[in-house]
Amino acid sequence: MQPPFRRKNYAAPVIALAGAALAVCSTPSFSKAVEADTTLEHMTLDKIVITDSAVSETISVIGAKTIEKGRNATIPDAIRNEPDITISQRASIGDTKDIVSIRGLSTNRIELDINGRPVNAAGVVGGYYIDWGTIPLDNIEQIEIIRGGSSALYGNNNLGGVINVITKAPTEQPEASLYGNTATGSGLDLAQNYRFTHSWKIGAVGYSLGGSYQKADAFLWNNDFEGKNFNINTAIDMPLEGSLSLGLQYSENIRGYIVNNRKSLDPDNPGFYQKINGDFPLSFGENLAPPFGRAFTSGAGSESDKTKYYMDLGYEQPIGEAVVEFKLYKNIEDRDEKNYSVAGLVPGYGDGTLVLDQSVASDRSYGGSLKATLPLAEHEIIGGIQYKVLSYGDIVENYIDTAYNGKIYTGSKPNQEAEMIGYFIQDSWNISDTFILTPGLRYDTYKLKPLNGADIAALHNDSLTPKLTATYGITAEDKLTASLYQSVRTPGLPEMYWWANGKTQGNPTLKPEKNNAAELIYRHDYSETASTQLSTYYYDIKDYIIFRNDPNWRGVYNIDEMTLYGASVEQRMAVTSWLSGRASLSYQKSKKDGDTFDNTNLSDELDFLPEWKGLIGADFQLPYRMILNADLRFSGDRTGIYAYTDDTGSTVKKLVTVDSSLTCNLNVQIPVSEHGEANLFVENLFNTNYEETYGYPLPGTIIGVSFKWIF
Repeated sequence: MQPPFRRKNYAAPVIALAGAALAVCSTPSFSKAVEADTTLEHMTLDKIVITDSAVSETISVIGAKTIEKGRNATIPDAIRNEPDITISQRASIGDTKDIVSIRGLSTNRIELDINGRPVNAAGVVGGYYIDWGTIPLDNIEQIEIIRGGSSALYGNNNLGGVINVITKAPTEQPEASLYGNTATGSGLDLAQNYRFTHSWKIGAVGYSLGGSYQKADAFLWNNDFEGKNFNINTAIDMPLEGSLSLGLQYSENIRGYIVNNRKSLDPDNPGFYQKINGDFPLSFGENLAPPFGRAFTSGAGSESDKTKYYMDLGYEQPIGEAVVEFKLYKNIEDRDEKNYSVAGLVPGYGDGTLVLDQSVASDRSYGGSLKATLPLAEHEIIGGIQYKVLSYGDIVENYIDTAYNGKIYTGSKPNQEAEMIGYFIQDSWNISDTFILTPGLRYDTYKLKPLNGADIAALHNDSLTPKLTATYGITAEDKLTASLYQSVRTPGLPEMYWWANGKTQGNPTLKPEKNNAAELIYRHDYSETASTQLSTYYYDIKDYIIFRNDPNWRGVYNIDEMTLYGASVEQRMAVTSWLSGRASLSYQKSKKDGDTFDNTNLSDELDFLPEWKGLIGADFQLPYRMILNADLRFSGDRTGIYAYTDDTGSTVKKLVTVDSSLTCNLNVQIPVSEHGEANLFVENLFNTNYEETYGYPLPGTIIGVSFKWIF
């Protein structure tokens, strides 16, 4: 029996094609003389502008990458083409899994900020470290990406990097936009997305607001999705040039839990390739959280209705040459979940009987920060303190069928919360017009505190981590940035939840991770619209934390050592007045040592990290101001350990592969007036059968149409 996706070796032609594109785009004959760059900056920060302009342009200036909202609905959509970033979706819309990684380090090692405030605490009990579906691109103006933990300004969970989302600022004149798209395709009946934004400043009070509605029919069995979002940010001018800001974001997402559609979970059993429901593709399912019995295995009709509020208060005050910033924030997230029986799982039960109705207060986190920036001669000194508490509320079982579940579970009170305090200082020293040196230092403390009389071990850690970044302007066209630093990651609350509940697999404690890192970035600017950038990195992470949720083996534990290293090259340029191109190629490698789960040494690498990732894209200016965007994406093989229960009831571990994939996306932008634009788009033009996460196929060709109107 052949597996559902036949392996295709795209690596050699795509790597050769990417190399050829990089060489062509780098040809000096296309370049122009570069004027001296009077502003030298570290190249550790990458900025992506999210545009809502009525009519797009092909040419972009170096350092100002522009992403059309278009079909892009979430942050992962907008950053998918960036070097060193890997997306591992199970569903094209509405996936709440840990789907983004930077240089192999996944979302629980990435700090996601909105206007500088962290939002990583989403879904504490379920382990959904960042629910990207609750942060759409509605009112976002720019995305900043820092790869790695080189900055002292960010917290203790940013080993992989920082993604800072900046919302749209109020405008002096009223601005508004409307956007909508609809799409259909191979296996996907209909997907819809509608958005609006509005901003204005009236006297001393300014505001910007946005909202969206998304809906997608199921592609995998039961994974339909519906999402509603609204956000508003206000800025009020205060005396002495101060500024008061208030922000509120609300989201409600209703998503179906994916139901297993394989007759067997054993890859050596023919049933692994046989569907239970012929209307949907072969795929694994998922569990509700916390999975304490059979009632948490998803059945047809199971769904989560999640509501979330982000509330923010900020104040900024100049004091002489210095600027002081103060911020407070609060998260409130709740999930109402229902689940239904699965035929054949428990004798006497068919499909569709209600077996679980629960309410989960999955996030009650809060925090704040105080930061001061002081220019002093050739220095800019930044120092401050950050405070946050990660917490959750009750798990209430409104109804649970104990006979079906096989064990008694009555819900729970929160048994812990985590308190984190970080102190930081950083000095950006302009030694000369061609040399910047930025030393930094962080001191972080972490406390896990038992609640409600819970009999769990308290945990306390503190760490001091030095940082050093230097940038040298070799010439007006050539720049070099180097970073040496340490960074620390303490266990996240989802990991501590499972560890405290005894899922330790014999490990007596859970140690924090410590990364000794080195990074190097080199960029050559041919002109204002052409550049080549090379990046390399080396991470040596001690006590790497991993959580596995496999049959008969659920646990949180430390791997003794994880080493990651890699390199990427990125080329962007305007070739002619009607053609601009971009290309990138990333190589990433990992090596682990001391994995107690992998006791037979199946793999010495991090699970499901593609070794190669590439992109070739072009924007063509067509007649009547139309623009054709084309992107060719390549992702190499991803291998990892899959654990399952075989027909004898034994747990088996097997090394499996997500095959390499090559996909092509096209988009034609058609101006309809000075204020409006229509788009025709095709995703996965070649109808490639591919996966990004083992066992979860993604749709084939999708075609759609969109519009936007700016007024």
